[in-house]
Formats: sequence, structure tokens, C-alpha cells
Amino acid sequence: MPFWLTISFFDILGNLFLNPTGFLFDRSGLNLGFWLTGGLTGEDYLQHGIVKILLEYKFIIFAGYKMTAITASIILAMKLSEIWHSDKILTVFCAIASTVFIMPHNIFTQVTQTDYFSNTEFFSTFAITFLSAKIFSKLYNIKKLFLKTPKSFPRELSYYVSATLPILLTLLIFSMLSLATTLLKAEVIILLENLSSSSLFQKPLFVMLYQFVVWLLWWFGIPGYSVTSTLQDIAYNPAQISIGDSSTIFTMGFFEAGIVHILGLMIAIIVFSQHESWRKVSIFSIPFMFFNVQELFIFGLPVVLNPIFLMPFIFAPIANCVVGYFAISWGIVPIFFADLPWTMPIFFSAAAGTHSIMGGVLQVVWLIMDIFIYAPFVITANAMKVDGDKKGGGKIG
Repeated sequence: MPFWLTISFFDILGNLFLNPTGFLFDRSGLNLGFWLTGGLTGEDYLQHGIVKILLEYKFIIFAGYKMTAITASIILAMKLSEIWHSDKILTVFCAIASTVFIMPHNIFTQVTQTDYFSNTEFFSTFAITFLSAKIFSKLYNIKKLFLKTPKSFPRELSYYVSATLPILLTLLIFSMLSLATTLLKAEVIILLENLSSSSLFQKPLFVMLYQFVVWLLWWFGIPGYSVTSTLQDIAYNPAQISIGDSSTIFTMGFFEAGIVHILGLMIAIIVFSQHESWRKVSIFSIPFMFFNVQELFIFGLPVVLNPIFLMPFIFAPIANCVVGYFAISWGIVPIFFADLPWTMPIFFSAAAGTHSIMGGVLQVVWLIMDIFIYAPFVITANAMKVDGDKKGGGKIG
């Protein structure tokens, strides 16, 4: 978590302050880039030395996410090896190798998709680590699979060489999974691209179902938007949507602005909760949530697998979608069409995403609405005991 929060800080810094095409530097924002480059625009602007230096910063962010995911994979593999009684070093090796194996190559560009080590596919790293550790531990504990080495072999060499077959079988399984996932993803992409020509993805009922799945996954501790990233890229990415089409309401910017309901839960807890531990977690997490970093709160309270908040946690974002749909379809709020970083602070993200202050107003309306949606559940929870409160003051950590 501290590594994740640190990289999120760098992401915020890069996207909000050091992004040459972001709010501070772009012509649609404060236009500082125009003055710093002597009035350059277009391709000349992107080729300017200052702009190139700023663009390099993105690689720091990408590298940070990848290293965080790899570190988390190593730690998880080590813990799982203890639980399932397998060798730590070999389990870690299988986890990292399996993740690299299952990274599908783009069959058209011959470029490896490294998103499995980035923020967008962060969950994939954990899923692959868990599965590979489980498979390897099962094979590792079958002693008949161990090779018999000559007695003259050094003990350490003999120990690791004898486990060759469990490693080979584990990685063979993941090489087959790599082929299967590549083919499956290609078919899914073709299906979604064919469907994108229809109006299915803009139907309110489909969007409500989509949000139900996303936030149900989050309630189980699985990043919902990461799992559905392919659907987002094809159906809701603002860069792929025709601006000005009156039938287009739901875009990626719309859903990113809708994450405000987590902040609504935090405020509801601060105002209505009598549990000191919940209040402290919420107060501590609010600064991070202003930049859409919700993991600290979701896992720290926790909201994950918490039956008290299951219903409002799913219903609040769906309610946001319904209100946002009518606000845009009635012409009160413009379409969310700008491709903004997910770390953009609330209110400003919606205002910049719609190029209208009404976008920010809509987000404030969502926030107020979400507070009242969560309030009855928070008040009801006051009658329940919370572990942190029973242990004297609900201290965090």
C-alpha cells in the first residue's frame, strides 16, 4: 500500500502538473506550454525540448507501477509458499515467469503488452501469482515428480535441479494459458467492436448492469475497472467516441467522475458514524480520495466484503449514472468528452471533462446524493460493534 500510494502521488504530479498536454500546459487549459515554447503548436510543440523532457516523466510513472506490481507479486508468492508448503525461491520464480509468459503478444504489431505490470491490469498480476503458486505447490508436493540426481551433486544444486519437473509443468500450463487468453481476448475484442456500432453500450439498462458488475467486483476486493478495461477502451474511451453525437452520453470520463460515491461514504461516516475507528480511517483517507485513490479506504475500513455496505456500494454509482444520464440528455450538463487523467481532483475533473462548470456541479450533486444514500446504512451500523472500537479508541495501525 505505501508503494501504491507513492506511485499514485507521482501519477498525480505527472498528470496534473508535468503533463505537456494536460490542464496546465494545453491550450484547452491554462496554456502555459504555448508561452514556454515560444508560441509553438501541433507537432512542433510536441517536438520542443521542454515538452520532450516532460513526456519522459511518464516513463517514471509506468516504471513505478511495474515495480510495485512485481514487488507485490514476489511478496504474495512468498506468503503463499509458506501456506502451501513449497519452496519460496522457486514459487517466486514461477510467479514472475508465469506473469511474463501470459503477457499476450499483439499478433498484429508484434509488441508485448506489458499492461499486466501496470496500474490498468494490476489485478492480473495478483491473479496470475495466486494461480501459479497454487499449481506449483500442488506439483511440488508430489514427490514422484522430483528427479533423482547423482549423489556426487552438491546438496544445493541437487535440491533445485530435482524440482525441474514441477517448474516445467507449471510454466507449460501457463504457456498454454497464454495462447488461450490471447485467442479469447482477440475474439472478445472483435465481438465488442461489432457491438460498438450499435447503441447497446449507451443504453441506460446496459450501463446499470455494467456498473453493478464493476462495483460488485470491487466489493470482493477486485478492481472492477481493471477487469473491464477492454470494454472501456472500445465502448467508453472518449478518444473513440464521436463528439457531438446526441446519442453519446456515457464515456470513460463520465464513469471516472462517478467514483465520487466513495467520498460520499467517507463523509457519511464522518458525519453520522459513532465508531471512532471508522471515523479515523475516513478522515485519514479523504486527502487521497480527492485524487481518486480509493484503495486505502476500501481495504482500510474495510468496505471489501463488508455486508453493511454491499447494497449502497452498488446502488450509489448506479444512481449517479441515472441522474447523470438525465442531466446530459436534457442538456443541463455537456458530454464528458475530454480524456483526463484519473487522478484529477473531483469537481475540477468533471468541469474540465465537460469544459463546463456544470460538470463540476453535477459531481457535487452526485456527492450530496451519495452521502444521503450511505447515511441510513452508517446510522444502522452504529448499533453494531466494531473491532477497532472494542480495542480501546479504535487506533489505526
